[in-house]
Amino acid sequence: VLIFLILFISVIECALPGPHHSTKFWTGDVSENIAQAKNDEYCPIRDFNRWVNALFLPDWVGLYLEEKFGTDGGYYATTYLRDFLTGSAIYWIMASIWHFGIYVVWVKDYFLNEKRPLPSNTIILDQMLMAQSAVILYAALPVLDSFLMENKLTMIYFYVDEIGGWGPYFGFLFVYMVLVEIGIYWMHRTLHTNKTLYKYIHSLHHKYNSAITLTPWSSIAFHPIDGILQASPYVVCLFFIPCHYYTHVFLLFFTACWATNIHDSLWGDTEPLMGSKYHLLHHTHYHYNYGQFFIFCDSYWGTLRMPEKSLLNPNRNKKVLDSMTNDTDNTVDKNE
Repeated sequence: VLIFLILFISVIECALPGPHHSTKFWTGDVSENIAQAKNDEYCPIRDFNRWVNALFLPDWVGLYLEEKFGTDGGYYATTYLRDFLTGSAIYWIMASIWHFGIYVVWVKDYFLNEKRPLPSNTIILDQMLMAQSAVILYAALPVLDSFLMENKLTMIYFYVDEIGGWGPYFGFLFVYMVLVEIGIYWMHRTLHTNKTLYKYIHSLHHKYNSAITLTPWSSIAFHPIDGILQASPYVVCLFFIPCHYYTHVFLLFFTACWATNIHDSLWGDTEPLMGSKYHLLHHTHYHYNYGQFFIFCDSYWGTLRMPEKSLLNPNRNKKVLDSMTNDTDNTVDKNE
């Protein structure tokens, strides 16, 4: 409630007369902006971030933090606060929409008619608390991301003209997405195969290991280091693959929406996408289906496993479930 109240007040304040916030990144001459950026005379990414900060936070917040920590320190502190608020809002909004849809509107179709048990309020509350706690540190990743981009330490670009048009844009985006998917696959797999990482980091998320405990609220209910590690390929790939700034930011936040989708314990044939039925099996059997958006990495490296619909109701068809061998040693990859 506090998060939504702050966002509401901030948006109302932005609608009132106040200091002018530059929109040169949008309204300025693109060629001139590109030339100035190359000469380190202008940074459209920082200009954009300052505008977004002013959209979500009252002006006095940024002014106070800059007075407290200096121009750069205050700017990054404001950006972190914005990311924390918007990241939290995305989590609560998306999970609430999914919750209302599957547990209220279509509860008969998905649960009651199928005699599926609903998750308990205790489980959902536990996931809410863990997820909100994780965002405190998780929100720092986009700030580091901004620092690297603004200081020209990556191959990010702000204007499509910088890369030569829409053809190169889509070409590099395809390569970027493929490499990010591969990076996340191996990072996720390592979080299982490395006993230390699994025990102290990733196992926290895997305590939700059945269709009864896996809910949209568990999407980012993890150790914050877990979330940062799995999202890190989005940043690392920028060091050697060009990517459009707006597209990159969209992908970072879209992953939160996608995580809500794949944790809803519903059944759907979404191939080649790594839908929720695949991720449900990952939570019940640990050593399969590590991919994020697609199944091609698991298919190529031999970790793809087709789920059985009996996973949706662990209280029924136990013989089928037992035949799938739910391995108890969660840190040993049976495919290695």
